Amino acid sequence: MGICSAAHLDRCLEALALQRGAPPFEVVVAYDPALAGVEDLAARRPSVRFVSNAGQRTPLELASRALAEARGDWILLTEDHCIPEPDWVATMIAAQAEGRAVVGGLVDIRQGSSATDWAFYFVDFFRYASPGRAGPSPTLTVCNVSYSRRSLEAIRELWSVYFHETAINSALAERFGALWLEPRSRVSMARHVTLGDALYERYAFGRLFGCTRLGFCPPWRRAYYVLLAPLLPAVLLLRMGSKALSSGPLAREFARALGPLTLMVLWWSWGEWLGYVTKRHPRSLVVAPEIRAARRAQGQ
Repeated sequence: MGICSAAHLDRCLEALALQRGAPPFEVVVAYDPALAGVEDLAARRPSVRFVSNAGQRTPLELASRALAEARGDWILLTEDHCIPEPDWVATMIAAQAEGRAVVGGLVDIRQGSSATDWAFYFVDFFRYASPGRAGPSPTLTVCNVSYSRRSLEAIRELWSVYFHETAINSALAERFGALWLEPRSRVSMARHVTLGDALYERYAFGRLFGCTRLGFCPPWRRAYYVLLAPLLPAVLLLRMGSKALSSGPLAREFARALGPLTLMVLWWSWGEWLGYVTKRHPRSLVVAPEIRAARRAQGQ
């Protein structure tokens, strides 16, 4: 899905063009029509099918459109800020097996990332950080995941408008087997954002998550989520810290990022709680823009 920029998307598409050992596959890009430069990128990559999701900009809507447009028996999803490893497609296809409803992988982070970059990474991908162990997993990320078309068609009504990965994966697991983590399947997150931009994105996406989640659960759960949401910051930080302790390098980066990470967790939790209370999307769903290379070189 294209949510960040044409430059991010071009980098991701280049990685897909360099896949090794994979069967023939189609690349479909569902993108936010507000992204500048995508039309020029489409002209340079005629083998890729670009779909402008006019009137629908959220990642949940873009993922839904991508699934509807894809035509293969296996559908692999990622986002434009992620860079798949050269064997990503081949590894995902090889990992499919009976009893695995959904197969997903790990998300790494590019070298040279700042404390804010690491915080931004932890708040979204801590569950999928290396090291990882192959086997059933309670969750998988939409940035590195594969689905069977046959299974998705069985629950099409759940994702035809919004692809809420938690609800979709739970429904598939109930019908078809385990959510399976394959640690050999890897993508790398490559985003460099300012703290202020990151905080607003986390707030907005938290609120989007909260209000959308209500559409996939019975009405009584709303009160449950509203009451427990204030505990989210402590719960999330404890989970992240526990994961960080699984690796010395990861623990060091967690400690370095703890300040901005705590702020991001608080803003996400505030947004999620407001989503439950108001049942409304945020007024503006703006993806945090990339810091220009020149500014990074100057240490800004």
